[in-house]
Amino acid sequence: MKNSFIIDDEQPAIDVIECYIKMIPGLQLVGTSTNPLQAIERIRKLKVDIVFLDIQMDEMNGIDVMKQLDKDIKVIFCTAFSEFAVTSYDLDATDYLMKPIAFERFSKAVQKAIGKTTGIDDTSKNVEINDDYIFVKAEHKGKMIKIDLNDISFIEGRNNYVAFQLTGKTILSYFTLRDLEERLPGSAFIRVHKSYIVAIKKIVAVENASLKMVHHNNTIPLSPLYREAFMQKMEHKLMN
Repeated sequence: MKNSFIIDDEQPAIDVIECYIKMIPGLQLVGTSTNPLQAIERIRKLKVDIVFLDIQMDEMNGIDVMKQLDKDIKVIFCTAFSEFAVTSYDLDATDYLMKPIAFERFSKAVQKAIGKTTGIDDTSKNVEINDDYIFVKAEHKGKMIKIDLNDISFIEGRNNYVAFQLTGKTILSYFTLRDLEERLPGSAFIRVHKSYIVAIKKIVAVENASLKMVHHNNTIPLSPLYREAFMQKMEHKLMN
């Protein structure tokens, strides 16, 4: 059993990671803190194997926190800022996760950390992959919203944020379609336009260069750039 600790100055972010930790066999949570200075003292008194660490915090930068931790502790950064990635790897961080964090991506980081700790990397045998929801950062600081993947009809890019179109409601989040395309399961979602990702099972009909989605009157454009990949994915479902 590996002991973990979470340091983040936003409680909703801690809640997400705590939920994920409970889903991974062999990993237990021994403490959390929104105050990095207090967290350092607590970690020194506990037998901690893995620390999930935010970077941009009011009291102390996560990079400076890592420098004060024991070298044997594996650090996984969990942040909304990408500009610290190079620095984190220079410090030999185990992984660098961008918020909002999908469970599948989180579990891979844990596998890497446990592999380094034990000298093996076979944790995929006992890590339960249950990537059926995500948490997204809302417009207000400190608020994260859980979205069940089964509820998503399509996702629309709108300049510097995206709109998750669910059944009966829309959720806005600061994100990019490119990031979502990489993190969402390819078996369930597909990019069909520079501004749209759709849930495959929510497609009602394909009409020339547009898609009809369940519970939505407006059609989604199927761009020539993405049409070939889309048709290849749909080929095994086509009845001649």
